[in-house]
Formats: sequence, structure tokens, C-alpha cells
Amino acid sequence: MEPSLRQFVWDRANSRCEYCHLPHEYSFYPFQIDHIIAEKHSGPTIPDNLALSCFYCNAHKGPCIAGWSEQLQDVVRLFHPRRDDWGDHFQWNGPILRGRTEIGQVTIHVLRINHPDAIEVRRLLLEYGEVLA
Repeated sequence: MEPSLRQFVWDRANSRCEYCHLPHEYSFYPFQIDHIIAEKHSGPTIPDNLALSCFYCNAHKGPCIAGWSEQLQDVVRLFHPRRDDWGDHFQWNGPILRGRTEIGQVTIHVLRINHPDAIEVRRLLLEYGEVLA
């Protein structure tokens, strides 16, 4: 990937994971550039298909583009950072991320965004005065 494209993705995301909003400076592991639609599914390496992702969100997302909704008993697509507005699908309840929509709920589940370790990190960040926006 061209360095200028990599920098563009970082700048656009304001150095935060575009899924869980973890600021890069508080991550133990380096952030990664995620292909929203994976290369194995013919997703191109262009700005509209790239998102900045923390290691954990990217590791759990992998090439997935959808997940299973228990409530709907059907497959629901994952949140798409270039096409969806984050605030339409997610809201913070303290350190816990809640899904406002099925897309948000399924994304939280597939990416394991509310794993107890992640909640604890966010609790500490809130205590430190960080805004989870």
C-alpha cells in the first residue's frame, strides 16, 4: 500500500479505530488498515474500502462482511465505515458500546467489541478523562 494512502486512512480516522473508537495511543498493539470488503471477496485497495482498525476489531472481523442476528434469525451485514454513520448504529453506555440497530448489534457481537477486557480498558480511559466519541 502506498504510504500516502496509508496516511490518508490514518488521518481520516483521526487515529481511532473506526469500529470501536479506541484511540491508537492507548493500544498495546499496532493498528491495522482493514479492507472493509476483504481482498478475498474482491475488495479493492482504495480509500472507500479501507478503514483504520485496532488489532482486536480487525482480528475478529477478518474477512467477514456479515453476522448472524439471533433476534432476526437471519444474516445481517456488518457496519461499513464508509457508507454508514457510526452514531446511527452505535451509542455509548459508559464503557459499553450498544447497538442501536441490528447492524450495530451484529457488528458488536462479531468483532467482540464488548469483551470484558475491552470494557475494562474503556472504563479506565473514561476514568482518565478520555472521550469515547
